[in-house]
Amino acid sequence: MKFQQTFIFPLHVQLEDLDVNGVVHHPTFLKYLERARYHSIKECGYSWEKLVSLDCTFVVSEIHANYLKPALIDRELFILSRVVGVGKTSIKFYQSIVTYLPTDVEIEATQERLFSLPETIFSAQIRLVCIDVKTGKLKSIPQEIQQLIIPDPNLLTKYPQNRDTRIVIK
Repeated sequence: MKFQQTFIFPLHVQLEDLDVNGVVHHPTFLKYLERARYHSIKECGYSWEKLVSLDCTFVVSEIHANYLKPALIDRELFILSRVVGVGKTSIKFYQSIVTYLPTDVEIEATQERLFSLPETIFSAQIRLVCIDVKTGKLKSIPQEIQQLIIPDPNLLTKYPQNRDTRIVIK
């Protein structure tokens, strides 16, 4: 997934996703986001096996989620994912789940607009950290992956606001 590009992952709500009230169970939203992040990395040519071959994997270290509206059975949903911050050991994503697929113009809008569409039913800011597969300890994101995410090596120097910083809740 390239920095500041939006990845769209469609999915269909299944019966097993529902809770006793007939709506998608709240932890299932997080599973949907995980699935979308995995597919976004896979679309860039990186499988889980390839990450492990670099002795690294990414784990969630921080999540701030907003459950806005329920998701119902047989609904077509779209997960929008965007890398918005990169640090030495971490990557920050904005992700949202919408009930309507935005147009290309809306997708290229600013982050704030893209992640506050009226069709949004769930949104989250998520920080992933890179860990060493063998030791389980934090490690720097491999250069190969950094280049995949940030095509311009001077991007974070030119735009320091895009360095991965602590997530601030407003």
